[in-house]
Amino acid sequence: MLSLEVPEDELVRRLLERGQTSGRSDDASEDVVKKRIVEYHNKTAPVADHYAKFGKLKKIKGEGTIDNIFDALSKEIDDLMGVRV
Repeated sequence: MLSLEVPEDELVRRLLERGQTSGRSDDASEDVVKKRIVEYHNKTAPVADHYAKFGKLKKIKGEGTIDNIFDALSKEIDDLMGVRV
């Protein structure tokens, strides 16, 4: 399991920005965005904790440029697949 690690304030900022550019109504309200983050912590984070117990969780820094994040994700996937670049 790959987990992008991003501080909560950065997530809120990104989602609100996406709400302004995409027209997504669920990203237009800070309260709604924060409720979704709470929902993530309650329902999805425990899945990551489960995989971590078995050494099957890779945390990836989710800050930086899109290219840097993509490269970090690609490297982890390549490593897991045994691909040598």
